[in-house]
Order: sequence, then structure tokens, then C-alpha cells
Amino acid sequence: MFTVNDIGKNYKKKMVLNHISLQVAPGECIGLLGINGSGKSTLLGILSGGLRQDHGTYSFDEPDNTVSFLPQENPLIPELSGLDNLKLWYSGRSAELNSTYSLSILKKLGVDAFLHQKVSTMSGGMKKRLSLAICMLERPDLLLLDEPLAALDLLCKKGILDYLKEYTGNGGSIIVATHEEDALSICNRIYILKDGLLQEANGADYAAMLRA
Repeated sequence: MFTVNDIGKNYKKKMVLNHISLQVAPGECIGLLGINGSGKSTLLGILSGGLRQDHGTYSFDEPDNTVSFLPQENPLIPELSGLDNLKLWYSGRSAELNSTYSLSILKKLGVDAFLHQKVSTMSGGMKKRLSLAICMLERPDLLLLDEPLAALDLLCKKGILDYLKEYTGNGGSIIVATHEEDALSICNRIYILKDGLLQEANGADYAAMLRA
């Protein structure tokens, strides 16, 4: 279980996150809805350890559990190949990239087909799949995703969603910030972040937010 307890964050005088609390069970996918600037990326940044909260805590029941974060912005180095980016971002030893686990991830996401291609020549879908593969090589117990399907074609979306469903089916947990109805379809629960407050969405809230 991953527990978020009373997280708060201010930017100058603006309260972006106001006493945010949430629990994510193993195998569960949580969706975050909210308008641009509502604080979704800030919350994910805090939970990934990249930003510091003003107050509150977050933790796993098991101290050895890990988190990986896929930001909305492309983190890849365009002058390098896919393989070189894997080696650069992967925290383990390069030799482990040839393990059965690593090769399985690359194949399932289709990354093995363009490992030696420069990132600068890749499509948006290829870059997103490569970035996701880098996250998954860390064997995370919780995956944080910020708009993972934005501007992708239908085939690429399906491939990523199929992989994410397999991941949660094997006990992995996800928190995903998205406006994509396809991504929300794999969520067990959906929350709306508005005016710094987090509340679980009912049917009317969900429909209204998708129309926005």
C-alpha cells in the first residue's frame, strides 16, 4: 500500500495542494483529472521525490518498494540512440540490460525494434515507449504517469495501455494524470484536483471534466 497523507504545497501565496491524502493498493490504477495548472504535475513531482512538499508525508508499507516517474516532457537526449539513453538513465549496471526481465520489457513495448535509432529521428510514440521502458527497467512498485497518451496515435495508445494493464495485473500500482478517456478506462478510481483539493469523482463530475 502506498499512502499519501496531508500533502500541501504553496507557490508564493497560491495554495496548489491543500491537505492531499490518498491510498493506492497493489494492482490499483488511480486517475487524476484537473484543468491545466490545477496541480496534477506538482503532486506527481512531489511523490516522485523531485519536488519538496511544504508539509505532509508519503510512503509505502514496505520500505524497499520503489517509484518510477514518467513526466509529460520528453526526458530523452535527442543526439543519443535509444540504447544509449537506456544506459544513461538506467540506475543499474549496463550488463543487466541484457537480462530476461529487461529484454521482455523492451519487446513488449516494441522498443527493441528501434534501439539503435537516434532519438531525434523517432516519432512521438517511439519516444514515449522508450521513456516508459526506462521507467520499467527500475522494477517500480508504483508508476507515476503524467499525460502518457498525449498526442499519440491509436495503435501506440493501445500498446501502452495493454502493457499498463498487464503491469497492474501483476500487482503494480499506477497514479496517472490524464485528460485521455482511454487512459481513464483502466483506472479503478478517478479523482478530481480542483482549487488545491482532491475529491473522488462521481459520474457527473467525470463527464463534465471530460467535456472541458
